Order: sequence, then C-alpha cells, then structure tokens
Amino acid sequence: MTRHVDGPADLPAGFAAFYAGTVTHVLGIARRTAAGDHDLAWDAMQEAYVRMLKRWPERRRRCLRDNRSYVTAIAVNQVKDSYRRRRGVELRDEHEGAFEDDDFDAVLTEMGLLAAVRDFLDHQPVRRRAVGVLYFIEGLDTAEVSEALGMRESTVRTHVQRLRTLLKPYVDRIIEEERGGERS
Repeated sequence: MTRHVDGPADLPAGFAAFYAGTVTHVLGIARRTAAGDHDLAWDAMQEAYVRMLKRWPERRRRCLRDNRSYVTAIAVNQVKDSYRRRRGVELRDEHEGAFEDDDFDAVLTEMGLLAAVRDFLDHQPVRRRAVGVLYFIEGLDTAEVSEALGMRESTVRTHVQRLRTLLKPYVDRIIEEERGGERS
C-alpha cells in the first residue's frame, strides 16, 4: 500500500500544497517589509516555512488563512530582526565618503525621524507593532494588513488610530522641521 504525499517524499502530507499555494503571497509581504530587498525577503520567507514545517503536525488541520497568517507573521518578524541586527553594524572606512548636498540636513532629519518612529514601533505590543510597520512604514492599506496578519480589518483600523494618536508628537516634529523650526 502506497501512501499519498502532496510533494517530495520527505515532506509531510499537505505541506507541499500549502507551500505552493501561499509562497507568492508570503514572499510579496516579506519583500514589502524588507523595502524591496529580495534576498532578505527570500531568506525571511524560507525561514518562516522551515519553522512552519517543524510545527506542521500540530498546525496542518488549521484553516489555510490561519496558517498563511502564521507564516507571514514569522517572515515579517524575520525581516524586522534582520534590521535590528544591522543596526549595530559599523561601516568600514571604504564606505565613507563626503559629498555635497544642499538637502543633506533635511535627509538626516528625515532619517532620524524614521529611525525614531521605527524605535517607537519596536516598543509597542506585538500585534500593534506589526500593524504599525505594515501600515505606516510599508504603506499597506488596512485590508492588506488585515489579510497579512490574519486579524479583522476593524481591529487593524483600531490599532492604526491608536498609533496615530501616539505618533502625533513625531508628526508635529516633522511639520516643525519642514517649516524650518518655526512654531506657529
């Protein structure tokens, strides 16, 4: 008697079909989270599926949407972890170079504010942080965030509204910087 397997003999039944049916979606979310860095997105996505494979016996009976959301969340977290690890890396001398740019201070200010927002989001609860990164940093709309994280769209909107309130000081600072430091 032969056992039916959906993929290669060393994969559990159903996993290959799950992978084939979800990989494009998960890679797309990972790529957007990685700001277009295909290699980082690919590595994060593959790590997510490796972790899912380890948990497949306990998760295989769950619905496709739950499992896809689970893998997507792992991939997004892998990308974020990669950025956190990079934060401590110093550039070598050969990467340093001077150039003249009239907007250099503005670019530094914007980068500093973006780093502050990312740092702020890193200290939020897990679900709110994931919503914030996908919505504010990656530019996904509430429906896409809802699908990626497997939560209701109304819950995503609630997290976005709370984050907007908490991010107001950062927005005010951006507006102040754009005015050249003048307060109205």
